[in-house]
Amino acid sequence: MSFTNDVKHELCACDVPDNLREIIRYGLYYGFRGTDEHYFITRDKTTAGYVRRLFPKNTVSYEQTPSVSGTSYQVTAVDRLYFTKYHASGNSISREFIGGSDTEVGAFLRGTFISCGNVYVQKAGYHFELSAGSEEKCAELNRLINEQGMNISISHRGASYFLYSKNSEDISDILTFMGAVQSAMEIMNIKILKEVRSGINRSVNCETANIERTVRASSKQLEDIRLVLENAGDYKISDDLKEIAMLRMNNPDMSLRDLGKLAEPAISRSGVNHRFERIAKLAEEIRNKNNS
Repeated sequence: MSFTNDVKHELCACDVPDNLREIIRYGLYYGFRGTDEHYFITRDKTTAGYVRRLFPKNTVSYEQTPSVSGTSYQVTAVDRLYFTKYHASGNSISREFIGGSDTEVGAFLRGTFISCGNVYVQKAGYHFELSAGSEEKCAELNRLINEQGMNISISHRGASYFLYSKNSEDISDILTFMGAVQSAMEIMNIKILKEVRSGINRSVNCETANIERTVRASSKQLEDIRLVLENAGDYKISDDLKEIAMLRMNNPDMSLRDLGKLAEPAISRSGVNHRFERIAKLAEEIRNKNNS
């Protein structure tokens, strides 16, 4: 089952007090498709049944259409006299009809989301959408949502307009406002899990890069050490360089800090690095001499 259906099932399971029932109906109708004939289509039987039951008997029709890809369910507004009150304000949202409290506006948006909303959680990110259709409807919904302190944007596909958000916190806020609290929490849990995994990946990548740098540095040091030791008869090599050279040859994968702890007496990482720089300089002198 998709995350959209999870959200809609949670919203459909919410208690509907008598004082909010009409507002939710208005939200559902506002999100219906069509101009002359308003209808709602879904492949989810639970959601279709909820929409059907919410409206009074004989005000909507209910049709099932089987197909190879699955059954679709259509709920259509058929009692024009009943729906006149919703349609009276056209594309504008009747603020007097829905009221102004958070509970009332949340109920209206709940209905709208059930009829025309989608929310996706994917590897690429999050996407919340209200496909209200016309630019005027989207502008009205955008204004209403922004008034509640939540952010959402308008876009379009061809002539069809929709509201959307890709911000997980904004999506969570909108879902909570509509009444889908568990789904909102799931969004945040998924975000936290993604951030933890991302942090682990960054840590692993950083550690891998550090290991690779250590291996490359160690290989160069070993190459210089072998060259210097092969020519030890021609060059005076101090005891401290001989010590660090032997430590590196016996511990090719060890970090500079750990090599310093093995020295007698122990020396710092920068001290170890300085000795290897002296070895590298001596090796470079030998290479130049051999190439001359």
